[in-house]
Amino acid sequence: MGIYAVGLLNSLCGAVLYLIYIYLSESSPLLHHFTFVCLAGAFHWLPSTITAYAAITSDIASNPATFASFIAIGYVAHGLILGLLTCFLNRLLTGKQGMKQSHLRTWLRHRINVACHLRFAKLLSGTEAFCMFLRLLGAKIGQHCSIRAINPVTDPELISIGDGVHLGDFSRILTGFYSPGRFSHGEVKVQNNSVLGSQSLVLPGTVIQEDVILGSLSIAPVNSVLQSGGIYMGSQTPIMVKNTLHASDERIEEMDQKYKKIVGNLAGNLAITTMNANSRYFHRIGVGGRGVLKLYQDLPGFQKHKIFCAGKCLPVIIRHSNSLSADDDARIDARGAAVRILSQGSGEAPLLDLTLKTGKTFYARTIADFATWLVCGLAAREQQVKHAPHIRDAVWGSLRNASSYAELHYYSNICRLLRFDDGQEMYVKFKLRPLDPEIGEDSGLVEPEGILPPETGAIPRKENDTRPLLFLADDFRKRVDSPGGVHYIFQLQCRPVPADEADREVALDCTKPWDDIKFPYIDIGEITIDKNLTAEESERLEFNPFLRCHEVDVIRATSSSQSASIDHGRSLVYEVCQHLRNGQPLPAAWRSFLEQSDAKVDLSGCPMAAAVQAKKGGERSGTLARTWYQMLWATACQPLLQTFLPYFIIGLVIFGPLQWMLLINSAKQLPLHWLLPLFWVISGIMAALACVLAKWVLVGKKKEGQTVMIWSWGVFMDSAWQALRTVAGDYFVEMTSGSILFGVWMRLMGSVMEVDQGVYVDSMGAVLNPEMVEIEEGGAVGRDALLFGHIYEGEGGRVKFGKVRIEEGGFVGSRAVAMPGVRIESGASLDALSLAMKEEVVRSR
Repeated sequence: MGIYAVGLLNSLCGAVLYLIYIYLSESSPLLHHFTFVCLAGAFHWLPSTITAYAAITSDIASNPATFASFIAIGYVAHGLILGLLTCFLNRLLTGKQGMKQSHLRTWLRHRINVACHLRFAKLLSGTEAFCMFLRLLGAKIGQHCSIRAINPVTDPELISIGDGVHLGDFSRILTGFYSPGRFSHGEVKVQNNSVLGSQSLVLPGTVIQEDVILGSLSIAPVNSVLQSGGIYMGSQTPIMVKNTLHASDERIEEMDQKYKKIVGNLAGNLAITTMNANSRYFHRIGVGGRGVLKLYQDLPGFQKHKIFCAGKCLPVIIRHSNSLSADDDARIDARGAAVRILSQGSGEAPLLDLTLKTGKTFYARTIADFATWLVCGLAAREQQVKHAPHIRDAVWGSLRNASSYAELHYYSNICRLLRFDDGQEMYVKFKLRPLDPEIGEDSGLVEPEGILPPETGAIPRKENDTRPLLFLADDFRKRVDSPGGVHYIFQLQCRPVPADEADREVALDCTKPWDDIKFPYIDIGEITIDKNLTAEESERLEFNPFLRCHEVDVIRATSSSQSASIDHGRSLVYEVCQHLRNGQPLPAAWRSFLEQSDAKVDLSGCPMAAAVQAKKGGERSGTLARTWYQMLWATACQPLLQTFLPYFIIGLVIFGPLQWMLLINSAKQLPLHWLLPLFWVISGIMAALACVLAKWVLVGKKKEGQTVMIWSWGVFMDSAWQALRTVAGDYFVEMTSGSILFGVWMRLMGSVMEVDQGVYVDSMGAVLNPEMVEIEEGGAVGRDALLFGHIYEGEGGRVKFGKVRIEEGGFVGSRAVAMPGVRIESGASLDALSLAMKEEVVRSR
């Protein structure tokens, strides 16, 4: 019944169009013309229209422009009449608000709305005319919206969209769906300045608050509320990965998902211990002092540096502590020296925080190794060090049976990035050694007893040891108060930054020391500590490994498998624990980070930092606001360009083959069913070539990394070409997907692909931005996969372009989505219905 009802409505539109034509042209009606128009309207597919035309009449216009104009005007006029009738019938069948509708009326209205969208309205994608059409259907649409190639809207009266909303390509808003035994439906609200990513799905009852971004291939579940400013990802239950209204933390932004999970769990578990003990997890108690770092006047072999320059004098604070032993200095433990370097002449403004300890190496190369070590028992650790003996050396090499904090050597283990005045970069490690050269690196070193120390980490004091519990702290205070105070030599160990990534990982590996001969320590200054801190002052000290400057920077990591992750990740863990211990307001980004971890952290009593105001002094302006002339173009000119131009070009293309077919039919008396397939193939190839020509004329070639504004002339022209591509695809090209012909078509439009080397592409979604697609030998793209060469970034309405690269033997599964910058490595596979995020590398398993 639906097929007949839709066909009848479209035939009625054709009949109305023909009557208007008769009235305006003052010509006599002809039955065969009327029959043709009704048939063309019923099917509304260009090949069937041409078939009906050739079967009913042999007349053809002598001028190709006239013929093309008739086709284009006919399709546009038919679409307008269909749209108006659809709006009228939609409101008629909807009835009064609150009135219960019969299943038949609802079903019929859905079929009519879907048919109108597929036959005409989809070509209006991205224009203000499409928003006007949805308003006529009954939807509430705000100003300056960018509604792209979305799904047909079946219940428009249940949709409310605010100002400046962007609905990405192929996003879907479902206001109702059939479930067992009933039809479920509910209103969907999308509030101001929100973005729905490509292929995203919004289900009934959802409220998407202001400034929300729903990621590609993500789902907003039934009756869900997506909070203001949130960036949500996920299919079953979307996870808010970030909130733009909250102060972001660059460290979290740089982490991949696995890295975030590991650091989140580590921070959560340490936070629980911190909150229960109301103290630090490591280095709980310590002793501190103030002094100066005086850099030597002569620094041979050391390049000019803004901070570590000859003759400079900088205030410093130092805090000594034990790693695990909080109540007895006589326990054999790793000893620490945290150094804060303050800015010259700026009071208490910290410049650098350096955390050093005894022992040249650390037992965990990455943050993942560190987290695993903490949760493992002694037996598991012993099994680990059997396969990695250098880890055992790192553990034992850190322990010191100390008689004085001032008579030990301290190492940073983890290196930083040192930037010199001439722009050169080097890796650097820091070291403190006693002023007395007679005190060697092995001062206080203990001989290993067994595979590893006890599980507690510190070895208890001997029974005959009668020294006071905190004798190291007492000794340090006495030395500071003595004439001259405590002295250390401040040393740097530098090495060039390797060009190769694998070599950089070796250099950053903190479980293995650098060669002292190849990379010797350089004495650059002397630290003098001559003033003690009180116990309260020492306790209040908070050292942050992420406190750095451009000249001495933290090396970043994006993955938990990178050596730099141990420093990059721990800095966030330490800061979170410091805030919780001190009762300071927790930034919302950290709170969300902890809540998404597997650790059950009770944050109910923890104050939360205030949200970031988007714009001081008033409300934020619309992201997609348009000027009056852009509005005029998007309302009147662009819709005409996207509906008239595609059919006009196709009309020009098929004029010649159609004329030839009718002449052959007339002269040779050959049956049309023998000629039509040949005509279709020839005209289809010509339509594909016309699409190629239009692509270079209207769009040109986009460059990787290029950005344009969403309401710019370039995007308008691209939308017009996309409409032509859609019509050409419906007419013929989509039938060739998966063939060599389709690959050749892509190459003509700028794609880099080896068609003769087994490349297979079975998706029109691969030609959204053809010049941004590169496919090597044996690469394959499955049915309905989407390769996006562009992405809407939301910042001021910018659209950014980037390439999608599929290396040799790479595969993109059916209905998968690859965003700009994605690289599918050789032999790697992006599974069906999977998403590869912007600039993600899909590696071979």
